[in-house]
Amino acid sequence: MTPAETIRDDALLKIDLTESLRRFAEDRARLVARLRQLRPQDWMRTAQHDEYNSYSVFTMFRHLALHDFHHAYRIEELLLRRDWPAPSSVPPDE
Repeated sequence: MTPAETIRDDALLKIDLTESLRRFAEDRARLVARLRQLRPQDWMRTAQHDEYNSYSVFTMFRHLALHDFHHAYRIEELLLRRDWPAPSSVPPDE
């Protein structure tokens, strides 16, 4: 079963957002610290992937970064909707 099949529809609404964001930031900071230790040849290591004809450490973490950016974009897109209240802490467009 996938997480979508096992998690209740309202489960994410019950998560402490502040704690989740804190944990996410800490996890990503630890990951970036580890990635900074990689040598150039480490980034080029390859692996087999069921969906791609080539896959490397670089590709894997580029995908992770793009996936994070995709979520950030979707959050911003939702926050900017006209039918949602404007966030009070965002400076007005210049």
